[in-house]
Amino acid sequence: MGFSKLAYLAQVKRKINAGAPVSVGVFCTGNSDRSPLARAALERRFRELGYGNVNVFSFGVTAQSGAEKGSSPRTVKHAADMGYDLSRHRATALVDALPNIKKADLIFGISPSHLAFFAEAFADDVRYRGLSQDVLHKGWSLVGFANKKEWTRRWRLLGGGIARGLALKDPHGLPENEAGEKEWRRCLKKVESTAIAAADRLVERKRD
Repeated sequence: MGFSKLAYLAQVKRKINAGAPVSVGVFCTGNSDRSPLARAALERRFRELGYGNVNVFSFGVTAQSGAEKGSSPRTVKHAADMGYDLSRHRATALVDALPNIKKADLIFGISPSHLAFFAEAFADDVRYRGLSQDVLHKGWSLVGFANKKEWTRRWRLLGGGIARGLALKDPHGLPENEAGEKEWRRCLKKVESTAIAAADRLVERKRD
């Protein structure tokens, strides 16, 4: 991990502890299941820790913005059981999130592949010159940030550029039966616990 990225992270931490406004983005594919839950968990955790100066937003790399594009009913139900209200969530497309992305202090991808997709999508677009590098500089996978695997060593890449062990499973497509619902909830619980761990890491709160 390059020193410049860790040095930048240290600056963000100082900014948070100084009470200055800080913006954190989190994104997945469709912005309907994982990233909305991650956003809600991050927001709640920052408030619990007394950092109301941290604003969190979410978006999806293939999401379509619109009043009818919200979280899936299954995610809304399981999130409610977990204490989160996602009934009012509406998906935000990547292009619509660009103003917030440009101003964000940190960006969390639900998996490394999302960060790679983002970087490649804008690498050759002259309208967004430098944005890909900027996001890679301030972007982390949520898991890799939470467990610090991205803090000390490079991603272990597999074929296609996917990093082993740093992705959060997408529940989309799970069967609508008891086993499927159990796995759906497990996926969301993993997103929640990872988001909480990431918030704790960011403010240097030691975890039990």
